[in-house]
Amino acid sequence: MEIERNLLLLVWFVCITTTIYFLVPRVKAHEFVLCFLACQAVVWTVEMLLVHFDLLAYPLREFPKASVLNITFKVVWTPVASGLYYIYRPRANKLTKCFYFAAWISLLTLIEGLLAANTDLVEYVHFHWSFMAIVLSIILLSVHGLASWFFRDRKVFRKEASERLVYNCSIGSSF
Repeated sequence: MEIERNLLLLVWFVCITTTIYFLVPRVKAHEFVLCFLACQAVVWTVEMLLVHFDLLAYPLREFPKASVLNITFKVVWTPVASGLYYIYRPRANKLTKCFYFAAWISLLTLIEGLLAANTDLVEYVHFHWSFMAIVLSIILLSVHGLASWFFRDRKVFRKEASERLVYNCSIGSSF
């Protein structure tokens, strides 16, 4: 159990420090935050259904009396991965987009499968790792669709940012 707890702490540390300070550019922070929060809502719902129907189990949880989910991987790890997926997505041809998507799904499925095989963090009860690839695909595509819909009109965000800049400059000059 000590290895699992250390792994949970490592995930929190790496997700927070690496993501915030090194991987998310300041100009894309608003996109990352929207994807992060949207993914938390989607993942929470999907994982609750998977646990409720006895497809997955989480033997080691941070708050065993409060939730049947592993908070670290479902509220931090997957949303961070979803946010990074969205802000670094390629805008090139469809083949590049498909390879990018397949690489992310493969990586996340591999990590989830390794966790299920080697730790007590995830247990596949009536589930297979290939179904996890489908679940992760649905999660990433739904978050990507929501974020793309939300940020479809870039002019609005540029106008809002320039108005904020003018407002902040006028406040600063009056003092």
